[in-house]
Amino acid sequence: METLGGNTLIRTVWQRRTIWSQATAKQKRTVGHARLLTLGLGILAAACGTAASQTLEALPPLGRAFAFVAALAGAVTPLVAQRSGPGPMSEWIRLRAMTEALKSESYRYLAGVAPYRGADKDDVLRARFAELELDAADLLPHTTGLTASDLPLPDVRDVDSYAALRAGQQVAEYYEPQALQMQGNLAKVRRLETAFGLCGALLAAVAGVFEIEQAGVWVAVAATIGTAVTAHAAGSRFGYQQLEYARTAQQLKALLDGRGDSSSLTDAQEDAFVARCEDIISVQNDAWMVKWTTA
Repeated sequence: METLGGNTLIRTVWQRRTIWSQATAKQKRTVGHARLLTLGLGILAAACGTAASQTLEALPPLGRAFAFVAALAGAVTPLVAQRSGPGPMSEWIRLRAMTEALKSESYRYLAGVAPYRGADKDDVLRARFAELELDAADLLPHTTGLTASDLPLPDVRDVDSYAALRAGQQVAEYYEPQALQMQGNLAKVRRLETAFGLCGALLAAVAGVFEIEQAGVWVAVAATIGTAVTAHAAGSRFGYQQLEYARTAQQLKALLDGRGDSSSLTDAQEDAFVARCEDIISVQNDAWMVKWTTA
């Protein structure tokens, strides 16, 4: 890290944050794609396995093709699932924690609150940055080949601008939109669960009323797919994330609304306000990380 004065120092820290942010996004995509691919392969294996059982006698070449695809999908699924297992998941979580820690320290420094009020604020930031990167040293390979984004520093100069551009913006541009997105994801899952449930019921009715044995076999496939979708939603924790994003947004808005006239606040009160904002954000991140690391 550069050892020059404050403006260069904070810019260095902010640029390093963009590298960690890119690494976090890349790992998130890896885990997310692996989850979706695992879901798709499971569905493919179930569908092709059933199709093979129904076509092997009448159309042997087609039946063998279905059987091959089912076997291949079943064999590949565990390999793909490893990319969203505990190891990759833990790395994603720690990458995000590093990104959020650097962001928090940057905003505290720019706002000029504790522990960055004294003449030694640059030394404090330098030491804190070094400590964070040392703790995450084993994650550095994730940053290989990534270059810092030329993003300007947030236009934060005091606690008032911090309140608008950190706390307020975090609510309006992150927590509330994320809560809505998770709500939408959860609604899609519920619709899929209902659709596959109705499909299974329809197939069961057709098999029972019209004595079509082939239709009855597909009831289990519909149930398997519905269960797989439910398991995927549970693993993605859409409901929990919606609750946490909405709760955090509400807490930050309440804190902003209760701040009152900033001109009458003491340095200690401003320090406490920023500390409380960062605590709320940190608690959400910590709770998120704990939830993702538990079964």
